[in-house]
Amino acid sequence: MTTAFLHIHVLVVILFLLLFLIKALLLFLNKPKNLDKTRSSTKMLDIVFGALILVSGGYLVFDYNGPLPAWLLVKVVLVVTAIPLAMVGLKRHSKLLTAVVVLIFGYVYGIAETKSLKIRADKGEAVAVSPNGKVGTASPHPVKASHPILTQLEGTQLENTKAIYTALCANCHGQDGQKGASGAVNLQKSTLNVAERREVIANGRGLMPGYGSQLSEQEIELLALYSTLLKK
Repeated sequence: MTTAFLHIHVLVVILFLLLFLIKALLLFLNKPKNLDKTRSSTKMLDIVFGALILVSGGYLVFDYNGPLPAWLLVKVVLVVTAIPLAMVGLKRHSKLLTAVVVLIFGYVYGIAETKSLKIRADKGEAVAVSPNGKVGTASPHPVKASHPILTQLEGTQLENTKAIYTALCANCHGQDGQKGASGAVNLQKSTLNVAERREVIANGRGLMPGYGSQLSEQEIELLALYSTLLKK
């Protein structure tokens, strides 16, 4: 369900922005008649796309696993503000207001891609997981990094994934991956690759149930990555 809403959200955002940029271009090229004609013919589409953006985006925020990061909160506020401003700016033929909206959408795109209010990827310190399940800091130097997947699990994302592992997996596998309750595989010795682990998590194997209906594709992917960090 989450994946479907994500696809819908991305699609309607792209369509809304395309229509907005076309009309903004007409405004900046001093073609008010063409702008009004285009606005009139796409008025219903603007309303539908705007509503779908808010509904799908609202669902994704509500379904977000863990505390909402600052960049996501800012993104939501800016989008909710920019959509009506875009309509008002074009209706009033205000180049200044329309330009401001263009900048807002550009900034929103930047923070969405980088997940940072500074519009640059947060390199931070990679976080490692020891065999006993404790979280620590790994060396940011590529030569000293002990696991290539460490760079994909950092900060809040790692904490959220560890919480999912604790809730769904630790009872049988243990925090360190080698409890072996109910015939659970020792994750420290497992030879399964990430794709195979993802398949098992989604569909189950033996006595282990599948979690494909409970977890999103991203959560399953991150959980598979996390489980490899327990390997000795």
